[in-house]
Order: sequence, then C-alpha cells, then structure tokens
Amino acid sequence: MVRNLKEGEYLGQSLKAVNYNCFKLDVSCYEPNSEIEQHYHDNNYLSILIYGNYIEKNITENKLISCGNILFRPNLYTHQNYFKNQGGICFNIEFKQDWAKHLDANLKLPSKVCLYKSGIFPSLYKSLLSFQANYNEELSFEYICDWLFQINQQKSAKGTLAWVEKTVHILENELNCFHSIQSLSERVCVHPIYLIRAFKERKGLTIGEYQLKVKIENSVSLLLNTSLSISDISQRNGFYDDAHFIRTFRSVYNVPPHQFRLRIKKLT
Repeated sequence: MVRNLKEGEYLGQSLKAVNYNCFKLDVSCYEPNSEIEQHYHDNNYLSILIYGNYIEKNITENKLISCGNILFRPNLYTHQNYFKNQGGICFNIEFKQDWAKHLDANLKLPSKVCLYKSGIFPSLYKSLLSFQANYNEELSFEYICDWLFQINQQKSAKGTLAWVEKTVHILENELNCFHSIQSLSERVCVHPIYLIRAFKERKGLTIGEYQLKVKIENSVSLLLNTSLSISDISQRNGFYDDAHFIRTFRSVYNVPPHQFRLRIKKLT
C-alpha cells in the first residue's frame, strides 16, 4: 500500500520546522539502514541532503543521492528510500498548494522529478544557512523566489554548437587549473572572439563566470562529502591561493567555506 503524506508530513523525525505563507521549511533525520515505505506527498517539494546518502527508488529506476544533492519531487510522485549506514538528514522546502497565488507571478515548478548536483543553485543553500542561523523569513522567501526565477528563465532559442559543449566539458572536468580563453580556443579550434560570443549566447554566462561557477559547485560537494581542508579544496579547484578561493566562495554564499561547512554540520 502506498502512503499519502499531507502538508508538512515526512516519514523521518522532524528536527526543526518553520511555516511561511507559501512554503514550509523542515529538517528531518532518518535512522541508519532504514527503508522508507512507498509514499507520495500532496505537495511539491525540494529536498537537499545535508548528511549521509540514500537510494531513491521509483517505478522505473534507482538513484543514489549524495550529500549536497538537490532533489525536486512533484506532488503525487510515488517513491521510497533506503538510507545507508550513516542515515541521513534532509532540508525540505515544501510548496503549499496555493503558493503561486500568494506570489501573484507566472512561475511554474518542474513537471517531473529533477535531480540537481551539489552547489548548482546557491540560493537554495543560502536559504538553508538562513534557516540554520537566526531564521529570516524575508531572506528565505527571496532565496526561494530566486530559484523559481532561475528555473523559469527561457532557454536560448539558439541551437547547440559542438565546440561550445566541448568547452563546457573542459571547464566542468578539468577543475585543477584556470583555463585561459586562448588555451580553450586552441583546444576547440575556434577563434577566441567567436568562442566568447557563442558561449555567452548559449550559456548565459561568460566563460570566466561559468568557470568560477563550476569550481564553487564542486567546492560545495567537497565541503559536504569530505573532510578535506580548505587548502586542499582550494588546490583541487585550481585557485591561485586560499585567499582567492575564500574570497570567491564568500562572494557567492556571504560566508567563507569553513563557516559554510560548520553551519550545515550544526544541523546534523
């Protein structure tokens, strides 16, 4: 039998919850080696895993969810979970049924399950940090709306270009250095000016902005999934020195990386 969960209901133990007129924020923990029965929620919600890992099972597939991953589950989506030997702790952002009316904006949620890698939406982690500290409703509201605006942005009408995608592959998989425009253009065999223009048109960011974005995303994953030092994380992401890494990280999250790690660990 599939269990139906009403607004604010989760099968883990709720550690902290706050109600907002559009959203409900909640931190729930799950015991080690626990298997959660098949269930679905009346409301759409986002879940950020902030400790441990688990298997997400649905009708068609099993997915491994790692610490820092963000999972959007639409309402009525049937699933079950198996938490491994660490157990798990999740930060949930639940969208109440009339959330869109309160916002009075033409914003839509995804229509299907979406798994996002760690660090891809800084605004959601900022909402988590705000929740962990002295909860600020206005800030949390702003951060969640920022995520809504991001996913509702229209994709570029321009088609893909093989050499732009090759550039993306280099930036996302060779994180231990900073790539210059000249070195990238030589590797993808395109003039630097064409590369700069086409990349921005199709990705919405400059190459430099995209490069910093993927490095900070990877840093979030390392901060949450490893005990590596800040220096090691800085080096693995190709920063010139720790100060450069800390300054860049703070520009995104308003806190230095060690504080980011400590604040989230306080919830675990």
